[in-house]
Amino acid sequence: MVNNYKRFIEKAKSTASEFISSRNEEQEEEEGTIELNPQYYVELKAIADVQHMTVQAIVNGIIVQYLASAPNESTPISVDQKEDNPLLYLDGICKLED
Repeated sequence: MVNNYKRFIEKAKSTASEFISSRNEEQEEEEGTIELNPQYYVELKAIADVQHMTVQAIVNGIIVQYLASAPNESTPISVDQKEDNPLLYLDGICKLED
């Protein structure tokens, strides 16, 4: 009877461990996932089929183009804002030295 209990406990631990590890794998896979509007997906899928590509390749290309064209600098700080907050002057001086 004790052996049956030990076997049951070991099997429960094993099942729980497998369940937890499979959930972790699913979460890792979902981290890099984004949702597309279904209408856009259909349109991108049609384009991808014509170009013998995948929707993922098209979306990655769009993202690369966007990131390349996105402004890297923040909006300039006005003199009034600097006068209201003198730390902004210090921030500007630090950025000049970089």
